Amino acid sequence: MTRLRLVGAMAAILTVLLLQATLVAPVLAPLAVSLPAVLVAAIALTDGPSTGMSFGFAAGLVADLGTSHPAGVLALCWLGVGLVCGAAADRHRLRHDALTAGVVCGVAGSAATLLLALVNAGPVWTDALRDLVPVTVADTVLALGLLVIVRRMLRSEALRAPRPVLTDLVIGGRHG
Repeated sequence: MTRLRLVGAMAAILTVLLLQATLVAPVLAPLAVSLPAVLVAAIALTDGPSTGMSFGFAAGLVADLGTSHPAGVLALCWLGVGLVCGAAADRHRLRHDALTAGVVCGVAGSAATLLLALVNAGPVWTDALRDLVPVTVADTVLALGLLVIVRRMLRSEALRAPRPVLTDLVIGGRHG
């Protein structure tokens, strides 16, 4: 993890949370479409499950701390989004990855709604089932645009994941 990558992650989390609160949530009011969850999916689809899980947990925890529901619900759901999307990535087909992100984010949103309904801190559990298909479609559309941006950003020289460095091997007393 480089400093620039950490700063980029923090900036991305804050930006999508602000966009979610000011633009996405008011425009798509009755639906629980989640731009931050789609960002987690896009990052996992680009960089793999370990980056997706880490980013998902961090973004979910920041989002949880800004709400009145119990902390950890979104962190656990978005950690799952990072794991599943990172494992299911097909880094060569944009439409496949966007559909994967949409389905996983739709299911994760329904899972979060069900968890909140179980602890009596959120909406009714029937809302999760009723809105599953429209939320999945909206998440897929968001993922199409976000995947292009995330892939370009994470493949830039400044934000590329550090590669492991191989050290010189000593074979038979000589460096080989």
